Amino acid sequence: MRATVAVIADYANIEQSGKLNIMGIFNTINAFQVPCTHQQMNLIVRLVADPIETPTALPVEIQMVDEDGRVILGLKGEMNFPSAPPGELATADQIVGLHNVVFEKFGDYEFKFLVRDECVATIPFIVRQVQKQNPA
Repeated sequence: MRATVAVIADYANIEQSGKLNIMGIFNTINAFQVPCTHQQMNLIVRLVADPIETPTALPVEIQMVDEDGRVILGLKGEMNFPSAPPGELATADQIVGLHNVVFEKFGDYEFKFLVRDECVATIPFIVRQVQKQNPA
């Protein structure tokens, strides 16, 4: 099993036809001060599996880790993997909406997406301090 897409974005959805739509991919959160709250972001992961690994429900975990290796946020659940036609790989998309995430400090972070306790995707990002602009 492997991830073919792993991003943070402003918005994502899966159409009824199965098409994955992603808008506003980013890897930097700008803030004037900390602690700061990021109101909304979506973690998007597309996994591809061999037919022998499907169909099944797999345990998944998402961790947000700071630059010191401390887990700031942890979510656990199950992801259903559909079966694929013979000769094709099975694909499953996961969109996780995160709201009002608080960052206590500036620095480097990453999301880790684990399936059966194995990390299949990492998404690095930074919370960066920006200066307020003085009006001219």
